[in-house]
Amino acid sequence: MPEVYIDSLTINNFGPYYGEHTFEFGTEGRRHATLIGGKNGTGKTHLLRALYLATVGESGAIDLKKVESGSDATRFELAESLNRRAKSEGQDSCLMTLKLSQRDDTGSIGRTLTLVRQIRWRTNSPPVFTSKANLSGDSQWIEDEDKVKKLRDAFLPRHLTRFFFFDAERSQSIQLNEREITEGISRVLGLYAYSELEEDLRQLTANKIPKVYGIGSEAERRLNDITADILRSESNLKTLTLDESDRNQELQDSSSELDEVEDQLKTIGAVDPEELAKIRKKREDIKSIKDKLEANLGSAWESTLPVSLLGKFRTELHDYLIQEERRREFENRKASVEPKIPQVKRAVFENVPPNLALDNLHRMFYERQIDKALQSLFNPPPEGMSEKIFVVPERNELSIQIRTRLCTQSAVIQGLANICRDLERKTSDLRELDQALKNLTSDSTAIALGNELREKRGFLLKHKEQIEAKRASIQAERVQIDRKLQELRKEETILSEQVQKVQKGRDLNSLAHRYREAVSLIKSSAAVSLRGKIAAIVGELWLDITDRGLEYVGMEFDQHWNCFLKKQDGSRVSWETANTSAGQRQVRILAFTEALRRLGRFVTPLVVDTPLGRLDKEVRENVLKRLYLSGHQSIILTTNAEIDPKSDLFDRIASHLSRVYTLNPEGDPESNTYQVRVTNDYFKRVL
Repeated sequence: MPEVYIDSLTINNFGPYYGEHTFEFGTEGRRHATLIGGKNGTGKTHLLRALYLATVGESGAIDLKKVESGSDATRFELAESLNRRAKSEGQDSCLMTLKLSQRDDTGSIGRTLTLVRQIRWRTNSPPVFTSKANLSGDSQWIEDEDKVKKLRDAFLPRHLTRFFFFDAERSQSIQLNEREITEGISRVLGLYAYSELEEDLRQLTANKIPKVYGIGSEAERRLNDITADILRSESNLKTLTLDESDRNQELQDSSSELDEVEDQLKTIGAVDPEELAKIRKKREDIKSIKDKLEANLGSAWESTLPVSLLGKFRTELHDYLIQEERRREFENRKASVEPKIPQVKRAVFENVPPNLALDNLHRMFYERQIDKALQSLFNPPPEGMSEKIFVVPERNELSIQIRTRLCTQSAVIQGLANICRDLERKTSDLRELDQALKNLTSDSTAIALGNELREKRGFLLKHKEQIEAKRASIQAERVQIDRKLQELRKEETILSEQVQKVQKGRDLNSLAHRYREAVSLIKSSAAVSLRGKIAAIVGELWLDITDRGLEYVGMEFDQHWNCFLKKQDGSRVSWETANTSAGQRQVRILAFTEALRRLGRFVTPLVVDTPLGRLDKEVRENVLKRLYLSGHQSIILTTNAEIDPKSDLFDRIASHLSRVYTLNPEGDPESNTYQVRVTNDYFKRVL
């Protein structure tokens, strides 16, 4: 299988590269890697973009915008890619020249391809791409866009470039089950050719054969209708997929803009109305608690504490009050009965009939008896009562209330200290909240700007909800179409069998259907086999590099490229639920890329930016040697923080390097004179 090499790249007036700069990437024996160093913001990402645009052409700008759709600082904008100094001098175009070659197993150069891409900027118009190509030093340049594209695909197809020219730090967030990614994987592994053949055979049976041979049996007519329905549904599904991709892009852009608004709110320290309301509510609650504590404390000072200070006299006073209550009850009884004794006597002995009247002797006897009986109600006085009443001269209810106060428990007194401490804490909390409220409402400018930003945030959130609702509607429609396709394909299979029986293998339509089913079966078998091989390679590399072999023994992918980790006991854990770090997720994507490189139909070079940004120092060398330096050609763009020129890591990989470059910034990055100077060293370290 021939290997594809990037021999050189020449860029002129692209990004920070003023004038012409040429990078040679040729390999020498075991030295098959080029290391390009530069600090952040010195043009490494622009160099990766230049390589991608020079290879892919105009459609590469769309790919870069999708991949680099973050904040304004990192988002790719082709309209802003012309070198500022060149633009100030009146120049309106940049040029990129890429030289590729194919070599056999012995390293001998077979064919070469030179691609020239020019981008011209016009006022109030989008940039214009023009391309031309030259094959193996031919005297004639090819300028037809379709022919240039076919030549490019013969060396480095677009779907391969998207996988093997990448920013490693961004790649860790890639979802392998995204439709665009799975289609790219299918193309890399050669499975897409089966899908195209299956589609061609379906078109043959749906359109061409019926036109040539006319309408056959009812089964054939129904099968043709079903096939046409499948084609229409698949076309609708593709349209919905593109629409969903656009919604995802809009959602990502809105999320990025929303993050910027949130950062601005944090930067200016703007007052959040919800936070202000929470603080005010909290102050009201604390003020209410403080008022209750003060009331409790006041009550304690007025009654509980003075009573407690009486000490042993509390019991004596309590007992004496009981004696007074008895005295008062006695006197009340006496006062209510004694004045009424003469009235009772008169009621008994006077105004009686003559025949019942008593003589004086008997009357005096009974009067004395009645008097004794009534006097016995309060004589003799009860024991344990006081001689007189002087402490509580009023009713017994007041005396009982006083005795209740005298019975106050000591625990209430002990709680006074806790009430005082709580009161001090609440007073302190109240002062802090008053100061916080004062600080939050003091800066009117920040409040006004915060209100403006929150209004913008509200608009963005509403817009985001609308996009999500639209995307949900698209996804629901896709699910319906998928279900319909499943039913149609089931019916298609049944009808195909009927047609095969009717035609008995002689009808060309039936033969084409059998071919399509065979292609589908071959594609499915090949997909299962390749998924198994990819899982074995990715699992081995990931477990070895991340050192998680004690937890897991391997990795699996289902038909939608959802990832699962296999445990020692044979159980599986989905990748999303596994406890993986950002670096481990990055290693998985890198291992997946390496597996595609090994199994793909094309042997392509690897171009990577920020290769070790999220990786621990312990795994960096392993990743470099097992993933980045394992192929036939690697172009690595890195910072001195990832690969220190004075480190042992640089010394250990130096034997793999054929060339090194350093991107040196010159001038103010915000001025029109800013540019990058390229030197043949790695941060002053030479090979």
